[in-house]
Amino acid sequence: MRPLASAGIAATFLLVLAACAPILPPPALASPLPEVPAESPAPSGVAEPLDIYGEADIARLRATGLLVPVKGALLSKIEDSFDAPRDGGRRHDAVDILAPRGTPILAAIDGTVLRVGTNALGGNVVWMDDTDQRFVLYYAHLDRYARGIKQGDPITRGTVLGYVGTTGNAPPDVPHLHFQLMRITDTKKWWNGTPLNPLPFLMSSAALSRVGLD
Repeated sequence: MRPLASAGIAATFLLVLAACAPILPPPALASPLPEVPAESPAPSGVAEPLDIYGEADIARLRATGLLVPVKGALLSKIEDSFDAPRDGGRRHDAVDILAPRGTPILAAIDGTVLRVGTNALGGNVVWMDDTDQRFVLYYAHLDRYARGIKQGDPITRGTVLGYVGTTGNAPPDVPHLHFQLMRITDTKKWWNGTPLNPLPFLMSSAALSRVGLD
């Protein structure tokens, strides 16, 4: 029976890869930003070499680490789908973390909520930045938001932002979190940063505790 089980898991992950398309721009707010984004984040779909971020920024991110943003999810089980192809010649530029519907989604780092809203592909989404405003994190396909979460909230690592779901273009029977990390290249257009694979920076809560970060 093991081969059949493995095949089933592989088929499920392939279904996620096929359906989880590149994210749309964040929704307009009641009080719109001066420049409403017209393009989806990272329109080129190409991540630049790490060198462009500056050694200081990368060193800080490595030292701080990103908490695995789904409660109970094992880092070893997260597939690297960052380079997976998407429609229109684009690339995923994110990782998908599969979990049962309703599993809490956690802030991966200390920072501030930039937006809470919806879009066609991401469904219910939350955007946040880090405390240095160097990186932006995007959480998509949420079943629902955590009560009271709103734009401008200061957030500490581990704060519940929402719950795993299948909103947007996620397969209805494959709940997961679409998790994206981008380097902010223009603070006025933070949603349009350069994508960076979050997987090498993810750390379990146990690992964070061992190095004194939690």
